[in-house]
Amino acid sequence: MLGRGIGISEEKLRHLGDDPLPDGVYSDAEAAIVRYAQRSTKTLHIDDATYQALAKHFSVQQMIEICLNVGLAQITNRFNATFLTEVDDYILEANENADRAAAACLIHYPPMRG
Repeated sequence: MLGRGIGISEEKLRHLGDDPLPDGVYSDAEAAIVRYAQRSTKTLHIDDATYQALAKHFSVQQMIEICLNVGLAQITNRFNATFLTEVDDYILEANENADRAAAACLIHYPPMRG
């Protein structure tokens, strides 16, 4: 999974879908990004509290980049779900182990075609 590839810890990956987020796992800046991504993925309105939490830690340019990266991940997941993109076995195993994080996503990876 991409997160592992860039060094995000298993503990942080394991709690991506938690609401509320557990104390002590993410820095305040990381938690603001995760909460934004959760709301965006669930197609919820980005309220003032979510925006202000990001603005406390990031410039407008950085928030634009966060928004674009979250959106790119969402469209990539939707593309793969639509076209049943074949992935390596280690990715399928990682996805199975990440059920809690996947619960936050409205589009789940479909079963493989036989």
